Amino acid sequence: MIEFVIIIFGLIGLIFISWWFHFRKHMLLSKRINNCDEELLSDPGLKINSVFQAPPGSKIHPYIIINEDTTVPPRN
Repeated sequence: MIEFVIIIFGLIGLIFISWWFHFRKHMLLSKRINNCDEELLSDPGLKINSVFQAPPGSKIHPYIIINEDTTVPPRN
């Protein structure tokens, strides 16, 4: 009977620890977003799926390097 109680407490502890790390990660992310942390764009631990402040009509082009040569119209 004591083994069963220990197993139950262990499982509850694992669930709590998992929940706590998940909650903490989301709270830190919200804090970094509110503080406008620029390192969010290059943080390897975060996956960025969409752009929030792109101008209307913008498109995602994978594997294209954007630099001054590709964004400035050619001079005549």
